[in-house]
Formats: sequence, C-alpha cells, structure tokens
Amino acid sequence: MKQVVNFLKKLCINRAGVIAEAITEASRSNTYVETINPSISDSLHWNISRDYPETLTTEFFRFTKELVRKLRLGTVTLVADITEENFYGSHTGLYFHGWTGERGIVARFHYLVVSVLYRNKIIPFYIAILPLGAYKAEYLGKAAELCRSMGINISSILLDRGFYSKDIIHTLQLAHAKYLVFVPKNNWVKRMLKEHPEDCILKHEFKLNKNKTIIPVKSNHIFFHEQPDYTWVFATNLHFSDLKKYVSLYKKRWNIETMFRVHDEARIKTKSIKPEIRLFYFIISMLFLLIWNLHHKEKTTFKRFIILICEELKQTFQMRTLI
Repeated sequence: MKQVVNFLKKLCINRAGVIAEAITEASRSNTYVETINPSISDSLHWNISRDYPETLTTEFFRFTKELVRKLRLGTVTLVADITEENFYGSHTGLYFHGWTGERGIVARFHYLVVSVLYRNKIIPFYIAILPLGAYKAEYLGKAAELCRSMGINISSILLDRGFYSKDIIHTLQLAHAKYLVFVPKNNWVKRMLKEHPEDCILKHEFKLNKNKTIIPVKSNHIFFHEQPDYTWVFATNLHFSDLKKYVSLYKKRWNIETMFRVHDEARIKTKSIKPEIRLFYFIISMLFLLIWNLHHKEKTTFKRFIILICEELKQTFQMRTLI
C-alpha cells in the first residue's frame, strides 16, 4: 500500500516498507507492533518521539489535503467529535485525562477528529490529541481555516453537546461558519422548556469573558418537540422554516460515531505513555479507514481491506528480498 509507505517517509521514518508491513499486521490483529516485529518497535518509537504531536497532525492533513482536492467537493458539511482511548498504568503528563479507575481505567487520551461528509462517506482530515484544559474552540477554528486551504466551503458544522460553549460559538461566528450544536439540558434550557412548551426559536445572548474583555455572543436556540417526552434543543445560525430539518441535519453527525466503531477494528495497541506515539498509531488506523472509505467501501468490508493490505505488503517485501 503505497499511501501508507509514503506517509511514513514523510515523517522521515527509516525502513518505511518494513515498518508499514509490521503496523498493518498489528492493525489487522489489534495487537502491539512489538508482538509482530520486536526488532523495529524501539527504532520506530524513537523516530516518532523526535516530533511533536502537532507535526503528526500537520502531516496527516497534508496527506488528506491532496485527496480532498481531487474530489472537487465544493460546499460540504463538517462533523467533529472526540473519541477516547483507555489507559491502565500509572501516569503523569498533560495528555492524561483522569478517570475513575473503574475496570482498571485510570486515565484516557482524547482525540479530536474533524471530517467531511461526502455522500455516504466520511473523510477525516484533521486529527489532534487534546491536552488537559484544551480550548476546543481553537482547534475548530484551525479546522475551518484548513477547509479553505483545501478549496472547499463549509455549509454547516455539526457538533454534539460536548462542544456547546460561548467560546466555540463565538469562534465559529468569526470564521463565518454555519453551525448546529446540540445543547445539553442546562438550567436555562429547563426554564425555557417550562416557559415555552411549544416548538419555537429563541434568541439567546451569552456574555463571553475573553482576554479581559466582555464579548456579547448571540445565537438562535431551536426547541423542537419530536415526541411528547423528548425535545431537541440546538444552538445555530442556520435558518430553516421547518424545524424538523434541524433534526434531520444533525442526525447526519451520527455517521462519525459509526466511523469510530469501524476504526476500532484496526486500532493498534501500545503501552507507551508518550502522546506522540499514541497519536501516531491512532492516525495510522484512521489512515486505513480513510483509504477504505474513499476507494474500497463498496467492494469489501473494512476488516477484509486490512487483510488485503497485509498480503500486498508482504508480497512486495518478499519480491524485493528475492531481487
């Protein structure tokens, strides 16, 4: 698989072909690279550790940028979500998000993934590992800027309740991005539900304290009663006369959760505490998923695709050895 080998070469990783074979086999088996080829794991991890997490994020974007440009997508919908990876050992550092210790999980790594929705496919183009106290608004603002460099326009960005904040809404408004954010049932929402039992659109103003300045942030809030016992609440700057359209649009975001479940089928295990190595393996699995989504989704399952990549790399390596 040339794309995988080329990506490794971009990171200045030596013996890219041998390493591509090992990490693909580890991905297929959901195991450790050390288990597949103990002789290369130390040198691989040393190579990766020389870089910062931001370098891996940048190289992944450069890889996807060319793919997206070739598709000539024009105007697209973006989805963003955060997925987590469990950690079971002792830990210290900025990237360990503490957990309860239940089932041995003492911390988690958080990965932000921003993707383009393209027909029935998802194209992840921006991946970042989040430190403690990360300002998600800055990451989303960066993703919006990168979209323009790919020559595409954002029709809307769909976000779940974890992204509902004054700062994120303000950042997206400054970027002239249309957004639809699922709103958690906070005290203000509960009070509005009592005062407005019918479907409605309410204008709400926040006060954002940023850089020692109070910034007024206004956003429409949609209240839509899909069922007698359930109400959808969104913050948005989109305008639909039929409130059902907000729900229909938001449900497209659920595709990214399906993507994460499929991604887990190819996740490479590691015991490393270094964020660069954790991010590297996460990105490699996402790279496999991206290539499958674009070129092989209609032909075969994702797991079968990983098996085929393994066979292709083994045959290529064996031929070079014979030569």
